[in-house]
Amino acid sequence: MKYLGLLLSCLLSCVVFAQQAYNITSPYDPATVPMSEEKRGEVIKFLMTESSQYPGTEREILVYVPQQYRDTAPACLLVCMDGILYDATTVLDNLISSGEMPVTIGIFINPGVVYDEDRNVVRYNRCKEFDSTDDTFAQFIEQEVLPKVRSLKTKDGQSINISSDPNDCAITGASSGGIAAFTAAWNRPDMFSRVYTTVGTFVAMRGGHEYPAIVRKTEPKPLRIYMQDGWYDVWNPIFGEWFEYNLLMESAFNFAGYEAFHHWNRGNHSIKYGTLDFPDAMRWLWKGYPAKVRKGTSNNGMLQEILDPESDWQEIALPFDVDGCLFASSSDAIVMADQSNIYKVYATGKYKQEGELEALEVLLGDGITAKGTTLYKNGKPVADQLYGLQSVVELADGRFVALCLPGAQSTKNVWVINQGHGALAVAPDYRLCVTGERNTHHLISTIINKKGEMLYSEPFYHLHDLSNAVQDPTQGMAFDTKGNLYVATPMGVQVVDHNGRVRAILSLPAGGVDALAFSGQYLYARCGNKLYLRKMKAEGHNPSNGAITYKSQGQG
Repeated sequence: MKYLGLLLSCLLSCVVFAQQAYNITSPYDPATVPMSEEKRGEVIKFLMTESSQYPGTEREILVYVPQQYRDTAPACLLVCMDGILYDATTVLDNLISSGEMPVTIGIFINPGVVYDEDRNVVRYNRCKEFDSTDDTFAQFIEQEVLPKVRSLKTKDGQSINISSDPNDCAITGASSGGIAAFTAAWNRPDMFSRVYTTVGTFVAMRGGHEYPAIVRKTEPKPLRIYMQDGWYDVWNPIFGEWFEYNLLMESAFNFAGYEAFHHWNRGNHSIKYGTLDFPDAMRWLWKGYPAKVRKGTSNNGMLQEILDPESDWQEIALPFDVDGCLFASSSDAIVMADQSNIYKVYATGKYKQEGELEALEVLLGDGITAKGTTLYKNGKPVADQLYGLQSVVELADGRFVALCLPGAQSTKNVWVINQGHGALAVAPDYRLCVTGERNTHHLISTIINKKGEMLYSEPFYHLHDLSNAVQDPTQGMAFDTKGNLYVATPMGVQVVDHNGRVRAILSLPAGGVDALAFSGQYLYARCGNKLYLRKMKAEGHNPSNGAITYKSQGQG
């Protein structure tokens, strides 16, 4: 009996192993057969030994140029991590020749390595470059890799002419390269529209495990995504089960309305099935080309509630530098300043100069300025000894709420709060205010009683951040008339409900948001030196127009 039990155990082990074994009889795909030498594309290799994004790194980069390429027209682009994976050059030769893909230049980027003076490896940069969820690697491609590639010449003397249209650009990778491909496209949909990710590490290495929630909350982007993974995929279970997180990503894409295809199999953490899928993945990603990859429609109720489906972000071109804070004004307009002048900007894109700033004077709102410890309204002082004055909100009855450093005292017309940093917003019913908290991912909620006393401050609102840096919101928060809070962050505009949870994230063409204002049905956002405008279904609340009540969202 003992031997019978041992035999059964061995047989069971063999069955389990067989279930996990590769299917070596996978269907034959003609795109995987090497073409004759004269029909193959050219591969150019170079060593990149300098990088401002990743100091001290060296890496080999390979550039594939198909036989059909002519530099008189820009070619499409495929970027791949970890060198030439998936037998990609053979597949590209075949699919471009058959017309199943457009003429495409491939750039195959190996991860960086740092050596000491004796050429010993002192740091492998792969996890840093590929698993990070910020936009650094996308910037590296845009600012360092592409200019170098465009400077190359083919054997017959042609220049490398690559399209800058995101609809013409795809990106792919396996494992950490898989999440790197998605991250580059997620952060920069203005660079890439098509993504192939295999055995992707959407796990707790450098924040990738947050992606399923972020995808569900974020307004859809114009991305087409093909995912491949195996049921037994895991490299190190400390970080999580790879396949479970790929399932969560697929579920999030489905909820958020993305055009996403998935292929699951019995593989483990290997390039095998990603290579088998590569021809079909390329066919699927490029289907219907040159038709544009479009945004989907999310099932996120908050996005549906606040967004006007007919409107999108529009850049407002202004002849002066866009800098500093934005403040809501009347007639759907905002007030802003450059170094010396105050301007009012309208939803039509028109603007007019409203006044000038004196030396050391700071704009804090529509008609509100400060100089030293004195607060002014339309040039007249309304309060003094406001030490460390950072932000001000004007209420309808002539009172102000001011965020100051400790030491400033409330008066009959100025209610002072000293809990928080930078930005300040007052709820539509005047019963609480929100301030930033330095070096955290939280905002502070403070209750305001009828006497103007500030009570019960606590870090209450929680913000997301995939940039691997702490939040420091200093210039941009506003409430809508339903009591939802809009916050300028590096991820975009995060919309937070009454209970302090981010329910929606609005991405902008230029990336992170440095300041915002919500005036009427128009949401204004500053990204660096660019100003954007979007008509919303929701309506911003300007505290200077008076307090309003709004329906509670309950415990939630």
